[in-house]
Amino acid sequence: MSLRASDLARWWQFAPSGQVVIDEQGKVLLANYTLRDWLSCSTSQLINQPASNLFTVESRMLYLGVLAYRLTDVGAVDEVHLNLRLENDDALPVLCSARRLSAEEPSLTLISMLPIGRKDQLERELLEARQAVQQALEEKNAVIAELESMRATLESHNSELQRLTMQLGHEANSDALTGLPNRRHFDLVLQERLALAAVARSSDVFSVAILDIDHFKPVNDEHGHAVGDHVLQQLATLLSSQLRGQDIAARIGGEEFALLMPDTSIDEAVNALDRLRLAIEMYHWQPAPITASLGVTGYLPEDTSESLMARADDALYVAKHQGRNHVARG
Repeated sequence: MSLRASDLARWWQFAPSGQVVIDEQGKVLLANYTLRDWLSCSTSQLINQPASNLFTVESRMLYLGVLAYRLTDVGAVDEVHLNLRLENDDALPVLCSARRLSAEEPSLTLISMLPIGRKDQLERELLEARQAVQQALEEKNAVIAELESMRATLESHNSELQRLTMQLGHEANSDALTGLPNRRHFDLVLQERLALAAVARSSDVFSVAILDIDHFKPVNDEHGHAVGDHVLQQLATLLSSQLRGQDIAARIGGEEFALLMPDTSIDEAVNALDRLRLAIEMYHWQPAPITASLGVTGYLPEDTSESLMARADDALYVAKHQGRNHVARG
């Protein structure tokens, strides 16, 4: 029996798996009828859109961080579990495998998607059954299961952070004016620290502080925003030189900075921040002297990022109320 090219093309269109060919920019060049029918759209609607758009928002991170990354690295990837984005925000779980078709330029890549809805459902049912059994175990086994779950969650968070770091450039995580981490990056690091603290429970110690430049508005009003920007840049340099290597300083507002001090008790943090406050006061500022007020608080069990930052902010208010150029604890 001889095979004609037209027969092969037709079989490809109606293969039991979704098939797409993408270009080196990750855009769809070809899509078979099977995938078109799953997505309830025309083939023309799929052409030239980024292949990552075929998937749910959650799966796009995995597509970009794992599948696309491995394709760039080794030219092939097998059985990545993703969810296709269907109509009405429904999702179809699929196993994605991909191969670079040619090493020549421009390079093309074939992605094959095998539906695993039944397998996914069975896995969920199995997980629910295991959870029901675990609930019936004695208290010791329940505690062990809880710790294992927390460990798995932490590993998942770390993996997600690594994927995000891979995709997000330096600009997305840093303040353009000072070069320090921005509020978004600080929040991510604080969330990670809280996750570690949840696993370590009472054994983890760290402190969080908020620093605000005293009377900064008159600096901008009297000397101009260019001078004000220079003051912020100088302060960022001073913070980087004064803090320890493990400490993190970030610009979270106009003249407001946040500090995360790992393995540091509230008493140790107050002493370190008072030295920082004095260093700011003694610095040779131009054209006018600059001082700063700081509010600091230590981690407590059951804390969230919101509760920590709220206590530090309340302490900063106390420092301002006490006459500024002061460190207050909360």
